[in-house]
Amino acid sequence: AVYTLEGCETAAQVAEEAKNSAVLAPLAVVFSIVGSWLIGLAYMLALLFSVQSIASVQSTSYAIPIAQLYYDAVGKRLTLMCLVVICAAQFMAAVTAFTASSRLFYALARDNAMPMRGRFMALNRNQAPYFGVWVSVLIGCIISCAYIGSTVAFNAILSSAAVAVMLSYLQPILIRCFWPASLSERGPFSLGRYSWAINVASALFTVFICVLFILPTSYPVNSINMNYAVLAIGAVMLLVTFAWVAFGRYRFVGPVRTVEEDVKE
Repeated sequence: AVYTLEGCETAAQVAEEAKNSAVLAPLAVVFSIVGSWLIGLAYMLALLFSVQSIASVQSTSYAIPIAQLYYDAVGKRLTLMCLVVICAAQFMAAVTAFTASSRLFYALARDNAMPMRGRFMALNRNQAPYFGVWVSVLIGCIISCAYIGSTVAFNAILSSAAVAVMLSYLQPILIRCFWPASLSERGPFSLGRYSWAINVASALFTVFICVLFILPTSYPVNSINMNYAVLAIGAVMLLVTFAWVAFGRYRFVGPVRTVEEDVKE
């Protein structure tokens, strides 16, 4: 369910390619949240009212229980159609993720915050950072192959991915809470006097979600049901720390301005 709260920031990650991004990017974030909530609510209500037998769904032989729910409710043909729609939605979500991650690669390379700067900054004839796109696709394929070898490892990757995204949300929220002077310039949208309280509530909720996603799913805990997401997150943190110590602190000096703002006289 937490995945429905993630991905709305993609509009901000591609804001550099949009006109009037200071207004359109925040609106896209808000509308994506509202749209996801409305569509998700309608979909969940439809699913709940379509359940024919909870026992049948729980004891299904299908790889995904929702396929059994579809089959019981609408039959074989419509079940196939529903599963195709789910696959299409997952494909579009993957495209969105690859688009966002490639732009992050480009931004980090532009600011000289990662190795192979020239490759990640290279653009194709469509002005897209193709190297970052293909690196993202390759990493996604490798992660998907983990399901073949171990469902435990795959579930740990999924949980750690959710935690990693939530942690990326937490960073600017904490900066806004504890170092508001560093963000003195306001954009077209502002929460006004309620800003600090909303940010604190958001930070607490994000921390709660992160803790929830690293807890084991059953008790007693053993090597099979253990949630290894905390190890994956720890490994990523060590890798990031090593990259900063070995490379980043010598090269990264802050965001690089590539377009000069128009000077108004």
